[in-house]
Amino acid sequence: MKRDRQRLERYDASTSTYTIMQITDEDRESQVTLEDGETYFMARLRIDRAHRHVDKVGAVRYSFEHIPDDAGGEVHVYSKFGEVEKDTFRGGEFSELLKWDRHMLVFDDRTGIVGEVRGTNHMIIPRQMLMTGSGDEAQKGFKCEWATLFGDQLIVGSHGKVLREEWIKRIGPHGYTVASENWSHVYRRMRDAVGVGDKGYVVHEAAEWHPYRERWYFFPRKISETPFDENTDEREKGNNLLIEADAAFSQVLVRPIGARIPERGPSSIKLVPGHPDEFIYMKSVELGGRTESWIGAANIMGDLLADEEKLGDFKCEGIEFV
Repeated sequence: MKRDRQRLERYDASTSTYTIMQITDEDRESQVTLEDGETYFMARLRIDRAHRHVDKVGAVRYSFEHIPDDAGGEVHVYSKFGEVEKDTFRGGEFSELLKWDRHMLVFDDRTGIVGEVRGTNHMIIPRQMLMTGSGDEAQKGFKCEWATLFGDQLIVGSHGKVLREEWIKRIGPHGYTVASENWSHVYRRMRDAVGVGDKGYVVHEAAEWHPYRERWYFFPRKISETPFDENTDEREKGNNLLIEADAAFSQVLVRPIGARIPERGPSSIKLVPGHPDEFIYMKSVELGGRTESWIGAANIMGDLLADEEKLGDFKCEGIEFV
């Protein structure tokens, strides 16, 4: 059985309670000094529960249970690896979580590192370092923003907002082979589908491959018909449109998921194991100095299965079933 199907069969259709993990992207606040004097990049790993409810007429709803920090609801994870720029040293800015076989992987959008959370001290061990664009053009890490399994491959993608972020990385099943693939035509088809012209942009941080339906699902964080402006982007460009496409992206459909809340945008999406036509998702807010994370659930037909709930005043950008 291919790994993409194995991942969605970790739970069967009778499951009603799921353990979920979320990881934060602390941006410039990620660097910390521990008691031993060592400096690391730190992120918070949230551990909570999702409950699936079915009423007498078969209607599905999800609810979310917050596990208190002192009951194991939050642990800190640490990485030693960063990117040197003119006046900064940054790393540990994790944008996605993905379970691949027995390994819980994290994706650093600053360094391009794909790491594995290991051990009781929750250190992040690098397994791959992905480079921007084709992989040969610059000494800069790939801006990892979304990841999914496609057959036995791990596919990692970026925002798709500029040319170097329109590439994807295909990682082989043993983790050692990486192929870079130009997806500019794919991102263009998705921009066309949501009605964005040459002056606008679409920002992608949430995507899944559905192995049973052989369909792609992208839930963009931002959609804009006008050129990028940071203040306007933060306040007004949050998205609620789900994009569905066949494997070749020759057929692209768009449907709304709930109401659009302009400051919120999807940052991660995961199909539900045992119920792969349903998904949970994260939305993030970054507005001035304010950050928030929200969680919700829906199905691929566009029906909301939960009201969005606020997780806290931090920025989670990755979610996964444990």
